[in-house]
Amino acid sequence: MERRIELHGIVNAINGSFVSRNNDFRGYWAIGQLKALAIDTGVTSMRFSLIPKTDTISSLQRYIVYHYTGMLEDLLRKQQIPDFWVNEASIMLDFGANVENTWLHECSTSGEPFQCCCQITDDTGRCYSSIIGGRCLPHSVMKELKST
Repeated sequence: MERRIELHGIVNAINGSFVSRNNDFRGYWAIGQLKALAIDTGVTSMRFSLIPKTDTISSLQRYIVYHYTGMLEDLLRKQQIPDFWVNEASIMLDFGANVENTWLHECSTSGEPFQCCCQITDDTGRCYSSIIGGRCLPHSVMKELKST
């Protein structure tokens, strides 16, 4: 029997996948590419709706939306949660985050802090969220190895 509390596990899974080094786009870490895009466009945060209403700007952003929308749909189906229970789902990536978590400084010394928040609001208005912090440098072909 499905329960809405299972949406919290789905939020954690999506957020964990999003910040993972395995989240790559064309062979490079997507977070680093998003950091470079943010610098190029002069923004410090990006929001990706997983219930897309409009087309996104870049192919990287389009990939993120379609990939994680598919992941959300798959996880809902596996947990037998009806689609109509999800009113809103989004990922917010903040490169201007003032992250003060001590674990963040212990696990990585390279790059600037970022914070990723994945959020699902159900049909009753309850919000489920997951926040993960990390560090990243802007994408650079000269400094990164391409995955195969």
